[in-house]
Amino acid sequence: MELPKKPLSEDVARVMMRQLLDAAERLHGAGVVHRDIKPENVLVTMFGELKVGDFGSATRRRPPGVPYEECRVGTLIYTSPEQLEGNRCYGQAVDMWALGCIMAELLAGGTLFVGDTEEGMVAEMAKLREQIASTGKMDLEWFPDLSEAGHGLLTGMLAFDPDQRLTAVEALHHRWFNNNEASAS
Repeated sequence: MELPKKPLSEDVARVMMRQLLDAAERLHGAGVVHRDIKPENVLVTMFGELKVGDFGSATRRRPPGVPYEECRVGTLIYTSPEQLEGNRCYGQAVDMWALGCIMAELLAGGTLFVGDTEEGMVAEMAKLREQIASTGKMDLEWFPDLSEAGHGLLTGMLAFDPDQRLTAVEALHHRWFNNNEASAS
């Protein structure tokens, strides 16, 4: 899926994110961690439906505390903080981080991170972590028209602590997907 270079409306982003989160819910429910969710791995059918593809990095979820052999898998700008910190005992929360990055990209019209090295990404994430810690949500300048519910979902998907990050099921039940509450700021 090639993303437009301009922000999408919140309603369009909501339709797209629901489909991506549905896919993540099915994957995670089957015990699979994709590990490389990014726009290039999202296919669009002739009917405009989104499908997650490219399962070359996907693997079965491991029990808590059992490390993966690889330290980091996937595309750098969609890589979760725990992977960048060298944690090999990660789970499906890495996919949720990537989906949060995609949601931000849909709403901002550009990638959330631009780091081309692990060190650069760690520095960019540190800035974001500090900003979220001080305000409790993503920078309003990046998303000036995003509803309060949208900010809540985005912040929940981009929680730096993987244990605090929303799961696909939790994200799908977020009030942002309830149209009455989603548009209320």
